[in-house]
Amino acid sequence: MNILLKRATAKDIKSILALEKVADAKTYSARTNEEEVRDCLKNEFPFLIKKRETVVGIVVYKIKRKKTVGINGLVIDPKFRGRGFARQAILLILKKVRKYPRIELVVHPHNVSALSLYLSLGFIIESWQDNHFGDGEPRLVMVKK
Repeated sequence: MNILLKRATAKDIKSILALEKVADAKTYSARTNEEEVRDCLKNEFPFLIKKRETVVGIVVYKIKRKKTVGINGLVIDPKFRGRGFARQAILLILKKVRKYPRIELVVHPHNVSALSLYLSLGFIIESWQDNHFGDGEPRLVMVKK
């Protein structure tokens, strides 16, 4: 199963918002309006995850510092979950950012499938942060060096 990462553009705003809307609000801090998506398009690297012509998800990363990249979002459409698309997308992102010695991400401690995926890809838990996004929910900071 091969996927393609297509850099998202302003033409993809509705698709991005639709994907962000299906994410679990308790475990994922979604972009909820067009302004947030436009900011993401301008300041981050959002990619639509495509299987042939079908958008199955979105993955986003941001260069945080000279030697650090943050993966700032991964959502797979519920119709396509459990098929390995998230793993493939993260592996492709890791290839794109391989020159950076530190890759960071945050995950809700109850998001067992995401936590398992990241651990299986060599991420380690660096810390626990209460109320990380200001939503009252804790997050685990994970890193891959």
